[in-house]
Amino acid sequence: NELGDKISDLEVITITGFGKAGFKSDQKLNEQLDELEKKYEINGFILVTDGAEDDQVIPILQSRAKIISKEIVVIKQAQQVESIYYTIKEALKDPYLARIVFAIPGTIVLFYALTLFLNIQSLFTQGVSFIVGLYLVMKGLGIELKLSGMYKNISNALSPQKASFPFYIGSVFIFIFGVYAFMQNIAFGRVELTVEQYISSFQSTYLFFALMLISLCFARALDHIQMKKAFLLGKDLLYGVSVITIWIIVDSATLVFLREADLNFFILSMLISFVIILIAFKISDSIDITKKATTLLLGLPVYDIAGKWLGKIIDIDKRSNAIVFVKSGSEQQRSRRFKLVKGKVLVV
Repeated sequence: NELGDKISDLEVITITGFGKAGFKSDQKLNEQLDELEKKYEINGFILVTDGAEDDQVIPILQSRAKIISKEIVVIKQAQQVESIYYTIKEALKDPYLARIVFAIPGTIVLFYALTLFLNIQSLFTQGVSFIVGLYLVMKGLGIELKLSGMYKNISNALSPQKASFPFYIGSVFIFIFGVYAFMQNIAFGRVELTVEQYISSFQSTYLFFALMLISLCFARALDHIQMKKAFLLGKDLLYGVSVITIWIIVDSATLVFLREADLNFFILSMLISFVIILIAFKISDSIDITKKATTLLLGLPVYDIAGKWLGKIIDIDKRSNAIVFVKSGSEQQRSRRFKLVKGKVLVV
């Protein structure tokens, strides 16, 4: 009414966008303005808005006519509710917070369903305590971040086009088999379990988890070969052997705790593990190509110590243990003094 007394030929028009701000929303606004221009002679706009996405709307209106005035209408209660909603929505996009809000309750619900399936509801409270306690320990020691990085690497590697694909899938199923074997073992005809019985049930899963980690190491080795990063095979070998030795030591320690073996057996297991690790280090050192001229280096970039790019390796002279590299438009160069660092060849 106030504006009607001051401005003649005033029309109240409502125009809308399309969902979220973007190309489709702008396109719909322009289509509506085209229809308005066919019906009316637009001399200017008096914009009444809630203030949201004005930067998106105002340039489109100004392309048709000038904006005479702008009025922001805000409903305080709705604004507060909307602010809280979007704050929560954005916060839940944080992967760390999402793991707490969704992952832990989801795991507890799944565990409850599993106890119902196996008819061992009496273990639900202990299981929930174990899950929450394990998460807090992992969070406090920073293990969660490492597992998260491992999960990202595995999810990125899960491609049917990679030779390692069957081993990653196999690792997932081996883990599932291990958990199922543990649940079956503690559920089989037992109501109250002693500490020794719990440990014995865990022992039955050692092999499954060891095989899972070995499968992951083998998959990583295949990825490194496929991505021409064979210089990392030594580390893959050490990781795999470390899993085996840890399995031997933990399993023997469990047998000693269960009084199925004596302390001499545990000491012998440690000595065997030490010998295995020592042999693995020797083998890893023998296949280390960081300072050897090998065809595995072909195509890698070459830099000097200052970080200047010198070209890429095009040939290998095995007799003199030298690399041959060339820069575009330059002559071939040789070097026997080089080292491989993180996929780059540095000429000393």
